[in-house]
This record gives sequence, C-alpha cells and structure tokens, in this order.
Amino acid sequence: MATRKTGPEKSPDQPDPHNQFLEDILASLNCAVVAIGLDGEIYLTNRAAGRLGLVGNGLIQKWLEEAKARASSRVKAVHKIKWDGPDGRKLSISVSPLKSKDEKRGGFVFIIDDVTEIARLRKQSMRADRLMALGEMAAGMAHEVRNPLGGIEIFTSLLMRELKGDDEKTKMLAHIATGVQSINNVISNFLLFTKEPKPNLREFDCKKLILDTLEFAGYVFEQNKIVVKSFLPDGEIPMTGDPDLVRQVLLNMIHNSTQAMPDGGLFTLSARTVLEEGAPVSVEIICKDTGPGIDSEVRDKVFDPFFTTKDSGAGLGLAIVSQIVQAHGGYVDILESPEAGAAFVISLPLEG
Repeated sequence: MATRKTGPEKSPDQPDPHNQFLEDILASLNCAVVAIGLDGEIYLTNRAAGRLGLVGNGLIQKWLEEAKARASSRVKAVHKIKWDGPDGRKLSISVSPLKSKDEKRGGFVFIIDDVTEIARLRKQSMRADRLMALGEMAAGMAHEVRNPLGGIEIFTSLLMRELKGDDEKTKMLAHIATGVQSINNVISNFLLFTKEPKPNLREFDCKKLILDTLEFAGYVFEQNKIVVKSFLPDGEIPMTGDPDLVRQVLLNMIHNSTQAMPDGGLFTLSARTVLEEGAPVSVEIICKDTGPGIDSEVRDKVFDPFFTTKDSGAGLGLAIVSQIVQAHGGYVDILESPEAGAAFVISLPLEG
C-alpha cells in the first residue's frame, strides 16, 4: 500500500511563510489597517498605523464605539467615518465588521487613509473655480465702474486747478481724489489676483525701481505723516524680472504699511544682494513699519486672499504680493522684529 510522504514537522519557532507574506503585504500598504475586538483589544496593526500615530492615544477606541453604535448583526456593509484632527489632519476611515469562522472573535477592521492633501487640493480647486467666475465678473465690473471714475478724477483735477486759492474747497476735492484712487486700487488688486501673474521678464535696475517707487508714493507718505528711510547698496542691483509686477509688490507693501499707521509713523525699506559662493543670486528687500504689528494668531493667514484685520479693504494686497513673488521664483515672509510694528522680507532671484 502506498503511503503519503510528508515533510518534516515545523519547529514552533520557525516562521510560517504564509503569515510572513501577509505581514509583508500589510507593511507595504500606504493606508493604515487596524483590526480590533469588540472589547477594545487590538488584534493587528500595520506600519502605516504607527506612522499616522493611531495607536495608544484612544482614537481607535473612540472609532470602535461609533462603529458599534452604527453596526448590527444583520448589516455587513462597509461604512465610513470622517475625522478632522486638531492638528488639521483629515482621515477617512472605512469600517468593516470582523467575524472569525468560529464566531468567537467579533470586532471591526478599520482601513484609514490620510486625505489631508486631497482635501487641500479639492479646496484649492474650488477656490480656483470661484476665482475664475470672479475674474469674469470683475472684468465687466471694472469697465462699468472705471468709466465714471475716470470722469470724476478728471473733473476733480480741473476743479482743484480752478479753486487753487480756496484751501477749504481744494481740501474737500483732495478727499474725493483720494477716494477715487482708493477705489481704483481695489479694482486693480481684484483684477490682478483673479488671473495668475505671468512675468514679462526683462533686465532692469532693482535699486532704481525702488527709488522711483518711493518717490511715486511720496504724496501718500506726506498725507499720512509717515517718515521714510531707505538703506540701499551703492551701485546698481541688476536683475531679470518683470519691473511692473515688482513695482506692484512694493506699492502693495507701502499701502499695507500706510494703513497700519493711520496716525503717522516710520516706514523703512532696505535692500541688499545675497551672495552664494561669492556670486550674487538674489535681492532681499525688507519693509518695516511702526504700526501695531501682527498677532501670532493670524501670522499664518496674512497672505491668504480676502483675509484682513482692517475695517476697510478687500484683503488682497499681501495675497497679490505673495502671488507675484512666487511667480518670480522667490518668497515673502514675516520677520521676527524686536521693535514695535511689522517687518516683511521679500526675496527675488536676480536671474528670472
């Protein structure tokens, strides 16, 4: 009679290749997998669960209670739990009932995906769609509003010339002119933000651009009783970029500082070239004011569109600054300043 030949018995310490293969599969998954009993005992976790910090903080047990409340013995369908963490993380948890063959070990299997980046991209996409619609509306609005504004501006200038000797009336007309400029600035910022800036790169002297912009804004500084100090290097600062957009950045920074100092103050602008291995690679522009400064609670939001702590304004000035600087391959950030007020650093590459 033929006998069936069997292999040697496995030692209890010898790993089961089948179990090892399953462990390798679980370890290779980007999503976290957790199997938990109805009593809260964790049967299994994979590496991703550890990376997400899900074990040992009570989160799994919290989800278990929610799963037990929603599940029934007759329902085996998968259901979802969404969780928003205090640190801004967003998790999507797929919950499936777990039943062993002998039906003694019941529980749930959680498959957890970190969807924070997906949620951010979705939000960004929705904002882009809104901005596209706003852009179309803004183009029509700018045409309708700017036509009468142009007339008001022209007639105000003519009246100011005719009434040059009448200080009281020219002062009132100056208020009208300032209001018109303010509306024009809001419309320009709105239009600029709704379309992605595409720098028209050409060579220019950044130092001369800074000096010209400060001179252009001289009337605004004078009207707001703001003293201006500038610290610029000797000689030119040759760079390749879009001088019109860089000028817009400087004007927005000046406008932001002016609004922060309604009772007057000091505006300081300094610039220097940054060297790497002895060669100039970027220009660093620092703008400081003596206003109230920026609270730590809102530091992360100041470059967000439509965010403002002021009673007036659309909250687009610094968002446009960030947008233009990034389009040039640079960055803008808030500087820690031991003195009162706010300080911003703008870094732009010299070669666009």
